[in-house]
Amino acid sequence: MPITKKLTADALFAVQIGCTIISGGSEFLRLLTTSQGVNLSWLASWLAFLSINLTLTIRAHLKQPSRVTLQTVMSYGLWTTMIAACLGAMLWRGTDLWDAKDTLTAILVGSGVMLTGLWAWWRRLKISDPLVNAGFAVCFIGLPQLTLAYKIFTVGGEGMAGLMLLAGHIGILTRLGQLWFAIREAGWERDRQGAALGELANEGTWVLVTLAWLGN
Repeated sequence: MPITKKLTADALFAVQIGCTIISGGSEFLRLLTTSQGVNLSWLASWLAFLSINLTLTIRAHLKQPSRVTLQTVMSYGLWTTMIAACLGAMLWRGTDLWDAKDTLTAILVGSGVMLTGLWAWWRRLKISDPLVNAGFAVCFIGLPQLTLAYKIFTVGGEGMAGLMLLAGHIGILTRLGQLWFAIREAGWERDRQGAALGELANEGTWVLVTLAWLGN
C-alpha cells in the first residue's frame, strides 16, 4: 500500500478508536444514572449487529489478511466490547428495562429476520452467506433505531449522551472509510459487501435518532 494511503488508513483507524471510546464511554456513564429514551432492545440488537459485522470482517481478514483488514477487525472488536458494557450498565441498574416499544422492536426484528431467512431459502443461499448476514445486520441495527428515534421523540432522550450521537456518526463514517480502503486493497468481495450494507443502514437510521434527539 502506498505511504499516503497507509497514513490515511491509519488515521481512520485512530479516529475510529477515539470515537469508540468517547461514544461508548459517555453512554456507559450516562446509563449508570438514567436510561430515559433508551431501549434495552436497541442495545441488545446493536450488540447482535456488531457481532455479525465482526464475524464478517474476521472472515474477510482470514481470506486476505492485511494491515487495513486487521484494523477493521479491531475497530469492530472494540465497539462490540463497549456496547456490551453499555448493555451491562443498563441491566445493572435494573429500572424500566422493558416497555411497549421494546416489544415492538422485538416484533419488528423478529419479522425482519424471518423474512431474511425466507429470502435466503428462496435464493438457495446458506444462512452463513455474507449477504444473508447483511440482511440480518440491517434488521438488528436499522429497525431498532427506528423505534429508538420514536421513543426519544415521545418521551425524551435524557438517557442518550450527546457525545454518543456525535461520535456515533463519526464512527460509522470512519468504519465505512475503513471498509472502502479494505475494498480498494483486497477487492469487493461478499464479506465486505455485507459489512458495508449493514453500516449504510446504521448511518441512515442514526440520522433519524439524532434528529429526534435534537427536536425533543
